[in-house]
Amino acid sequence: MTLSFHKAAFVGLAMAFHAGASGAAIAQETFKYGSPVNTPNFYLPVLAAQEQGFFKKNGVKVEWLPSQSGPDMQRAMAAGAIKIASSQTIPDLLSIARGVPLVIVGQMQTYDDFALWVNTNGKVKKPEDLKGARIGVSRFGGTEHSYAQLIASKLGYEKDIQFVATGGIRESLAMLTTGGIDAVVLTVSNLTDLKLQGRVTEILKVKDYLPQSWLAYTILATRDFVNKDPETARKIVQSLLEANRYLMDKGSKDWAVAKIKELSGYSTEAAELIYGALDLSTDGKVTKTALDNVAQYMVEHQQLKAGEVPGMEKAFTDKLLQ
Repeated sequence: MTLSFHKAAFVGLAMAFHAGASGAAIAQETFKYGSPVNTPNFYLPVLAAQEQGFFKKNGVKVEWLPSQSGPDMQRAMAAGAIKIASSQTIPDLLSIARGVPLVIVGQMQTYDDFALWVNTNGKVKKPEDLKGARIGVSRFGGTEHSYAQLIASKLGYEKDIQFVATGGIRESLAMLTTGGIDAVVLTVSNLTDLKLQGRVTEILKVKDYLPQSWLAYTILATRDFVNKDPETARKIVQSLLEANRYLMDKGSKDWAVAKIKELSGYSTEAAELIYGALDLSTDGKVTKTALDNVAQYMVEHQQLKAGEVPGMEKAFTDKLLQ
């Protein structure tokens, strides 16, 4: 009788242990999805995929993890803390050229709305006034810095403009509005409220200085993730593209505007302007011409040497778009 009781207890304990182990084994992994910063063009697709059920429909669990800048996010990916992210082509190619095992797996947006902004009460009123000016960038080596260098080059002020690493977008805006710097190169989403308040003004668009075919925003992944778990990576990418299609349908406006107001603290008017400027890719396709143009731009502006440019086969794979 006692033996039977102990035997039954042992069997029950074994079954409970087995059930617990099985539950742990089948627990769904949460994948961290990164972005360089927490601006609307970066967070809207991933949050739409979460809240509108696209990740769940495709059987993946994803957590959004924004960084303070592109270089910060790239370092997190190089360290393996993030396996997949929204990114920007220039820092992508820089990292890939330096041997970081990353690969572009899709497009988020062809062009961005970067522009050069100045304090309306500052000394800079037009591009010609930039000679001797201080332009703030979040970090050296990021997209802001690259576009600021492009502007300086096109204006012939390479030796006459000082670039200041501020530490982040908020810090850049604080320095701009208090006169610590003369200008910033940022997207309209970063400055919409300040623009509506009349505190800043745009004096040139970066797009006007770039080639016709261009690739601004990407979906970037670690090569290890793409090679070892391509099905999960593909599900994440496809969920994001479904989210993009949702966002580009004007029926999503109310959701998107509410999300921008909630996360960025913008007014309704500002959030509607930002939403109206979205031009997200609905198929994720990347062309060789666009990548080549970005690479050539980087060579011309001495961000890469001609022999360092990664080829299409090294920089991009379309296996997750199929």
